[in-house]
Amino acid sequence: MTTVAELQPDPNREVRIVSYRESRNGVYHDGIVRAVTCANADQNLYAVTLYRPTYSDESTCYVYGTDQVTEPTRRAAPADTERSYADRQRAFDRQNAGLPPEDN
Repeated sequence: MTTVAELQPDPNREVRIVSYRESRNGVYHDGIVRAVTCANADQNLYAVTLYRPTYSDESTCYVYGTDQVTEPTRRAAPADTERSYADRQRAFDRQNAGLPPEDN
């Protein structure tokens, strides 16, 4: 696992920063790293500029240099990838009627 202090800008890699600065449970910051600068060396604080392609925006988050950097686990998927709306509605109706699932 990488830390924020070791992070380098990479336009081809999306990362997730797990920061414990704002919350005891951790806050996720996902995106493509555009810039990493040391904001306050005394407090080990870094300013990381992330580009989020899903929203087409950039944002800067302030995280500790010891915070962990991992691969993002959430992915935006196109709607209705498994079945069409009609298939899902039919399965829902069968379930509510107490019928067994259809054979595919």
